[in-house]
Amino acid sequence: MKHTLSALAIAALAFVIPAQAAVIYSVDFTGTVSQTQGATGQSIGSTVAGHFDLDSGTDLFLDFTIAGRSVAAGFQSLANIGPALTDAIYTAQVSPVTTGGSTNSTFSLDLSSLTNWPATDTAVTLLADTAQLTTNLDTISNPLSAFPSTFNYFTANADGSNVVSLDANLTSITAVVVAATPEPATLALLASSLVGLGLFVRRNRV
Repeated sequence: MKHTLSALAIAALAFVIPAQAAVIYSVDFTGTVSQTQGATGQSIGSTVAGHFDLDSGTDLFLDFTIAGRSVAAGFQSLANIGPALTDAIYTAQVSPVTTGGSTNSTFSLDLSSLTNWPATDTAVTLLADTAQLTTNLDTISNPLSAFPSTFNYFTANADGSNVVSLDANLTSITAVVVAATPEPATLALLASSLVGLGLFVRRNRV
């Protein structure tokens, strides 16, 4: 009986856990400052770094930082490849108009391609496409560069005062998977399957 139950448990788990669970991409990038306004603490030509964590299950950012500054809490997320398939845009934004807050802020990374990004890639899967990021990413250091990849942040008061902004040309980017988590629906299905398995065990013990 124990062997039968063990086999049933393994079968139940194999049924409810998908082959590809949602993952979190940890992305680090660096660049050279091309423009600065306000108290950024940076100068044109200086090297700055950025970072964000992106949940592939929801396409939402967990955080977004550029040059030591972080987007305000309650940000909206956007990760997509434009219709022309030449730009992958990653943006975390807070607008006082929609949130009722007092600070407007936008943090963004634009991955520009030398030729079109593959139609099979999304802005999220592109982060794992090392071949494309190695050979097809347009950066300022590429002699063939026409529209180099960039990143920037902009912050200001709701009335448009106290602007602090920075633009940089991308020089490097790395993305790694730091976590893998089942989708919420999968977790619910897993729980119900285990409950059902528990009831099956009880019935066989009676």
